Amino acid sequence: MQTSPALGSFDLPRLALTMGDPSGIGSEVILKALADPTITQNCHITVIGSQRLLEQTYASLQHHQNDRPFPLASPQSLRFLEVELPYGLLDGISLGTGNAASGAASFAYLAAAIDYTLAGKFAGIVTAPIAKSAWSAAGHYYPGQTELLAAKAGVERVGMLFVARSPHTGWTLRTLLATTHIPLRQVADALTPALLTTKLDLLIESLRQDFGVESPRIAIAGLNPHSGEQGQLGQEEQDWLIPWLRQEQQQRTTIQLEGPVPPDTLWVRPGRAWYGSTSEEFSSIPPAHDAYIALYHDQGLIPVKLMAFDRAINTSIGLPFVRTSPDHGTAFDIAGRGVADATSLKAAIQLAIEMVQRRSGIFPPKDLSQHPSHS
Repeated sequence: MQTSPALGSFDLPRLALTMGDPSGIGSEVILKALADPTITQNCHITVIGSQRLLEQTYASLQHHQNDRPFPLASPQSLRFLEVELPYGLLDGISLGTGNAASGAASFAYLAAAIDYTLAGKFAGIVTAPIAKSAWSAAGHYYPGQTELLAAKAGVERVGMLFVARSPHTGWTLRTLLATTHIPLRQVADALTPALLTTKLDLLIESLRQDFGVESPRIAIAGLNPHSGEQGQLGQEEQDWLIPWLRQEQQQRTTIQLEGPVPPDTLWVRPGRAWYGSTSEEFSSIPPAHDAYIALYHDQGLIPVKLMAFDRAINTSIGLPFVRTSPDHGTAFDIAGRGVADATSLKAAIQLAIEMVQRRSGIFPPKDLSQHPSHS
């Protein structure tokens, strides 16, 4: 059977897995995640980074096995692509301390992964966490990995979509951020009808292409407390957000838009859907939506991390390839101690597999949306 270069034998997706900041927990969660055969049997994963550093982490973790044994993949058993770094750079990297050297390394790992993927070697990239401060120290001034991915891929439309599947009910939470890494005082100025139209386009495309949700129900948060309370607590909703929503709903007859939903109540339905509720008191509450648009970083990520801190995934939508990442940081304070949780990285790999397969037509298109009656 002939397959795509980015798929391989038996249509298993080929994924690049970057090491992230080598001073953080990236190497540890990689070794833990790739020790799980339920992950590795469904794709071809190539780790991109510095094998010497991965082996050092492996050796460090071996010392913790007597306290609480945990499975680890041997670095020698993994597919690996070595990234060439300036001479002596590796000597300036040590577990637990992010600096210019670790920032330069993590930047080079991601840049290489993007180049290989754009060349057709991989269908998607899974990224371990980086430290923005370390990138800045190394002279790379990007707000995050998403912006570098977009720049090197040559795309202007890109979005940060956070995805998590509930271990309690199986319901899937999907939250898109309208604005990302900017100061709170800049949010109101950054938000415009044009920006929200772009983000809504990206979200609808991703729901259909990556999740099989053809006719989505989407909720959009308000900006101000109580969504402005008819202009008493802020004018943005009255001035442009409500008119924009009405216009979009009129033009998009195959989707349902709700909003602007007051930010303090927006997450009630997702919470019910995530944890489940059998109480008759909540039987009349409408079902949760297929996706949510939060207008700024913490408005979306506080509830995401409250519900799904150990399993939420960040996926960059709008790119010509799949990209997912665990929704946690470098955790320098616990690097190399054997206590880092690989659940989110496993989920990121699994989502990347599913997205590549769906985009490749291996999964039959179907609506995966779930509408629990008590949500």
